[in-house]
Amino acid sequence: MEGNVKKTRESNFELLRIVAMVGIIAYHLVLHHMDYNRFALVNPEDGSNFYHLETIQIIYTFGQIGNTLFILITGYFLISKKNINVVKPGIKLLNRSYFLAIILLGLSFVFDRFDMPVSSNSNIHMALNGWWFIGYYIFIIVFAKYVLNDFLAGLTKRNYLNFLLVVTLLLSFTEFFNILTNLKVQNFAIGILVYSIGGFIRLYDPLKDVKATTLIICLLAFFFIQVIQYKVNLNISMRDFYKDPSMQFARSPFTNVLRSPSILFTLCSVSIFELVSRLKLGNNRLINAISATTFTVYLLHESSFFRGIQFKGIPLPNRLGILKDVSTKVLSDNPGKGSVVPIDNAESWINLKDYLNISQVFEDRGVKLGLFYMLILIVVIFALGILCEIFIKFINKVIKSLFYNDFIGMKRRLE
Repeated sequence: MEGNVKKTRESNFELLRIVAMVGIIAYHLVLHHMDYNRFALVNPEDGSNFYHLETIQIIYTFGQIGNTLFILITGYFLISKKNINVVKPGIKLLNRSYFLAIILLGLSFVFDRFDMPVSSNSNIHMALNGWWFIGYYIFIIVFAKYVLNDFLAGLTKRNYLNFLLVVTLLLSFTEFFNILTNLKVQNFAIGILVYSIGGFIRLYDPLKDVKATTLIICLLAFFFIQVIQYKVNLNISMRDFYKDPSMQFARSPFTNVLRSPSILFTLCSVSIFELVSRLKLGNNRLINAISATTFTVYLLHESSFFRGIQFKGIPLPNRLGILKDVSTKVLSDNPGKGSVVPIDNAESWINLKDYLNISQVFEDRGVKLGLFYMLILIVVIFALGILCEIFIKFINKVIKSLFYNDFIGMKRRLE
């Protein structure tokens, strides 16, 4: 291969991991924990109550961007490695997955057993049945170790670029992508492309002479296109709703393109990658320490425990003083009338999306406070993930101290 390979790994890439995880958490919050009935509610008398949802559409894009950034970083650092260690990161991720599942299972038992003001559930097999991105991530690394790196190493700079262009073009055509979807390998193909792009950036630094302002304009153009697409979808949904009297709700105008091969998402992710990689942060211990916990943070907030959590009492925005009035939700048993009732029983169990009540904060208080509220939630999720990481490390140290001689004996037998 041609090109010079950068050897230093500074905290700017660790910051990029944090940025990617923040984007993924934000996406999951709007995906799983917002009451879209509140936004989609439409009736002939009052019209639509779509408010401030352009921002929600932009947040919707962060899931794909975050996933892409993680794979870009992986390709960037592994492309030049002749011997990729798959076992170590694989064991670490399984270790975190199972220990966290056990911890959350214990908490679920305690909350249910003693009727505490919080209730949830967990699944000890979550490490195998859920958390799809973890297995996907490891599979990309394994494929790179045994196949992809050797293939890319045999390409000249020109052939490498042609490979990226050909794969990008193929994935961009619906017919070809549908074939991959039917074969259930579409995500794998996207991962291979993104990994290869990260490797190409590492080896040849193609964006070195591109101005930062150009990259920022690309980002702004991407988000502008997302907003326009949302508005077009909204107009179509509203038109169809009023034309069809049998429709109780307008269709959601949001576009969720997670696991999409869109060239626009690739350009957006590469622009963010390039901008953050240019930051001069040196070796920042705090950033590195937080970055090391990102996968545990992911495991926590995407667990069956977090998704199924319920609280007894007043919803969170009211507790924080963000909303003065008691929070409301749309009645699911009578959506046709668009009934909205107050949750005035503080002792009732409330579903998580209603407890967090992100929807009403955006609707009643606007975008700025809505984003600030989401930022608070993201910080809290990160803090809880960091605490889980610290506790798991403590458990590992205890186990190692208790069974050190056994581990040493097993290691010698296997060498």
